[in-house]
Amino acid sequence: MVRLVPMSEEEYQEAMERAIARHAASSVKRGDWREEAALEESRRQLTGYRPQGRSTPGWFFTKVIDEATGDRVGEAWYSVKDQGGKVHFWVDWLTVEPPFQRRGFATEVLERLAEEARGRGADRMALNVMSDNVAAVALYGKLGFVAISMGMVRDLSGSA
Repeated sequence: MVRLVPMSEEEYQEAMERAIARHAASSVKRGDWREEAALEESRRQLTGYRPQGRSTPGWFFTKVIDEATGDRVGEAWYSVKDQGGKVHFWVDWLTVEPPFQRRGFATEVLERLAEEARGRGADRMALNVMSDNVAAVALYGKLGFVAISMGMVRDLSGSA
């Protein structure tokens, strides 16, 4: 159903700009950042974890291609690191573009990534999801992901 294809440098730069904008918007929506500072903070965070961009060791940046049509339907970024005597496989970014959502692409990508993780010697695959992303939380639960930690926030602004 899908093929994960490594991004070119140009595709990576375009994907990073999209990710920065999406991350900033969701952080403003959740109340984490002020709108005027969101793009700068998003850029700092998303590029800070990958100091060498697409060439950062242990990081992989792929576009998701629908094998039936050849369309680019999304992207998936992941990292593989040896830590504490284990291989850690982390899904850092998974997005399916709106016209292609709810058609099984995210499920297929996660199954492909699970195969990749097992092939690299990982015994589990991890990701982070915001609790307000109800569809993603439901999908991940359906696929066997379980919460291992939880961040919580209390609104002190009086506007909640």
